[in-house]
Amino acid sequence: MKVAVLGLDGPLARETRALLQQRGHTLAETEFDCAIYFPGPLDALEQLVQRGGFKRLVVRSHAFVYGSNEKNPGLMSEERVSLLPADAPEQRWIEAEQIALRVPNWAAVRLTNVLAPEEGDRAVRQLAKRVAMPLAGRDPNVQFISLHDAARAMVAAAESDATGIFNATGEGAIPLRKALKAAGTAAAGLIKPLRRAYSQGSSIEQLEFNWTVSGQRAARELGFKPELSTVQALAEFLRHKPGARPELLKPSYDDYGLDLDYLRRWGWWFAFLRRVYWRIDFEGMENIPAAGRAMFVGSHRGFMPLDAVMHLSLVQTHRGRVIRFLIIPSLLRVPFLSNFLTKVGGVAASRENATRLFAGENLVGIFPEGIRGTFTPYATAYQLRDFSKSAFVAMAIENQAPMIPVAVVGHAEIFPIIGRINSSFITRTLGWPYLPIAPMFPLAPVPIPSKWHVRILPPVPLEGLKPQDAQNGALVKEFSEYVRRIIQINVDDMRTKRKRIFWGHVLDGTAPPAPPLPAQPAAGD
Repeated sequence: MKVAVLGLDGPLARETRALLQQRGHTLAETEFDCAIYFPGPLDALEQLVQRGGFKRLVVRSHAFVYGSNEKNPGLMSEERVSLLPADAPEQRWIEAEQIALRVPNWAAVRLTNVLAPEEGDRAVRQLAKRVAMPLAGRDPNVQFISLHDAARAMVAAAESDATGIFNATGEGAIPLRKALKAAGTAAAGLIKPLRRAYSQGSSIEQLEFNWTVSGQRAARELGFKPELSTVQALAEFLRHKPGARPELLKPSYDDYGLDLDYLRRWGWWFAFLRRVYWRIDFEGMENIPAAGRAMFVGSHRGFMPLDAVMHLSLVQTHRGRVIRFLIIPSLLRVPFLSNFLTKVGGVAASRENATRLFAGENLVGIFPEGIRGTFTPYATAYQLRDFSKSAFVAMAIENQAPMIPVAVVGHAEIFPIIGRINSSFITRTLGWPYLPIAPMFPLAPVPIPSKWHVRILPPVPLEGLKPQDAQNGALVKEFSEYVRRIIQINVDDMRTKRKRIFWGHVLDGTAPPAPPLPAQPAAGD
């Protein structure tokens, strides 16, 4: 067919032209069947659409239009709503898409970071320098696509009749600072208030949060699969940079940022907190399966994720598994804390992420009370809140993952909440419902060294339940209450046996009997 490659004439446009010719298409300027537009001035695209006279329009767009935001779960599909700020320079990509959709036979290809500095992607421009300035306290997972694969995606869209938006990226992801290290690029952290002075035409927020995307729709409807993964494309790009060390790159990295080396470096500190500071007693570790999917379900207290870290350390030490906790997005707002949580295995909470983790046979951790549980006043700290507002049971049934209830006594005392200060600033900045007053917070944010007791209970049987039973609201609610009751009964049992907050033992291998299981759907229901 006759194809016109119009708009900004950069490396990707030139590579696209070359690939079109290799595939037997004819390049044209006036009369053409298909136009591939690389947005420069949008008025030129507007004129093209008004002129018409062609059968197909493909517009080069950008995956950053989803926005760099703590609410984005990562590996986003095309249905994900954009959280891009209204004043972001990258709004031009959305404007181009909106112009293009006036053509009935149209497609927009949202490319991730194209490994050609002239294409303007901030992460790539940083890699090309000797000294980069990422945001201090941030190390998001990033994706790359080779220049050739990006051109292949554009050509695949031109040759297809599929319409709409398509993500295109190299498979996998890599932490930004791992990429910078392999590039031989020194990283000097930039504090966020200076971001506009350093914007250079694109948002510094591109380097703040994950905005990784899924390319499944492009594979399914355009037949496009990248020849090089994110890491392979990066290694090839770095071979041409003096001082780069692509040999430092691993074959692949965790899609969400888990770093086992980072975990090992923190291991001694976790062990000190677990064995010396909080002197954690535990039982029932054999109820954690040695392999395979399962859901770790517990209560969450102390308004800081310290109990999650202790659970992580316990299970990794004694069962050799890393709990992938689903965490609320507001925890990712805070620099350095967000790095810590993602590198020790935390994943932004969403049904999609839970499904991916279970598909990888992971042990997934969840606190069904959410942030409401962490901010429970000490007077009622051991009275569990309603679990039914969480979708954890539906996720477990849908993914056929056994639920392992975990009862804890002692973690509510690390920061016992005795008062509160309502603050819109705190709510807006941290996502907390209020500023808690707790010994010794906020004057001296050092947790109290209470003694913890952890009882890991047998998995809740799901035999007879099918994935479609996750849609049964009444059943899900009954199982949510059942799990809450199991944990509450065991918390009450341990509290009855506990004589002192700072020492003593309450675990003796005996646990109260579990209540009867909820009635399950009859066969054929």
